[in-house]
Amino acid sequence: MEKLQEEGLVKSIGVSNFNTYQLKRVINEGKIPPVTNQVELHPYLIQEDLVKFCHDNNVVVTGYSPLGSTDRPW
Repeated sequence: MEKLQEEGLVKSIGVSNFNTYQLKRVINEGKIPPVTNQVELHPYLIQEDLVKFCHDNNVVVTGYSPLGSTDRPW
């Protein structure tokens, strides 16, 4: 993906469902940090530590299932 960005074929690189450990590894070992991390995020799953890590490292958090998962017990 980094090569594609360097060649101008993609604007930015994003990841999906990466945890803090995985993000640290990509940031430390890669040349280009991810711009966004898409994760499940809603009132029943707020993932405070992951969101703080992303914000501290300039990674935008994109949430999916903003109203919760369909399998959530009521």
